[in-house]
Amino acid sequence: MVTVNVPRVRGKMAEKGYNCTSVSKELKISRNTLITYLNKPERMPYRIVAGLAELLCDDTAEAREIFFDENLRGA
Repeated sequence: MVTVNVPRVRGKMAEKGYNCTSVSKELKISRNTLITYLNKPERMPYRIVAGLAELLCDDTAEAREIFFDENLRGA
């Protein structure tokens, strides 16, 4: 199950010099759609998760930590 650590996604965006507009252009979606996905990550399609991971993550371990975050799972 995908459990997106949105604060880390936003941190990686800032670290790499992206904002919501530039990321949405890279992913070929509207800015509003990206913001909706970041506000409700449980609705984020796999293609968006994969695109964000490719764009923002330095390696697969980092992608796993951000997009399959064990700490965000319900108890």
